[in-house]
Order: sequence, then structure tokens, then C-alpha cells
Amino acid sequence: MQLVCHCGQAPERILEVGFTSEGNLVVHFWCSACSRVLFTSKSLEECAKACPPPDTEAEKQSADADASFLQSLGIAVG
Repeated sequence: MQLVCHCGQAPERILEVGFTSEGNLVVHFWCSACSRVLFTSKSLEECAKACPPPDTEAEKQSADADASFLQSLGIAVG
């Protein structure tokens, strides 16, 4: 989800994140360039389509690193 004001600037800060009664994701943010408060929303289906596919190789490397760390502490993994 890209957060951009009508003036073209990215928000300096996000004020709130939540869900509508219909289940849409809502982001409330502030544009410091033009002093506007803005809202944007997307359905969860739209959010899921915009997500990149999982990086299974990175997850495997992370799991291997976690296991090595736990073993270094004397914790049995497996």
C-alpha cells in the first residue's frame, strides 16, 4: 500500500492503522508538506495481491541460523 498525499509527498508519520466494519485495512496519516490529514483503505484481498511471494530460501537460512544460535546456548533443536 503506497501512502502518498495529493501533493505527492510521502507521509512523515502514520497516525493510526485499523479495520473498517467491512474488514478493509485503513491507514490514517499526516502530510507535513501541506498539513493534510489523509485516510486510505484497501480490502484484505487487495493487500494479499500486493504482497510479494514468500522467500523460502531466506526463511530456511533464518531457521538454520536460529537453530545454530539455540544450540550454542545448549538448547536441543530438532
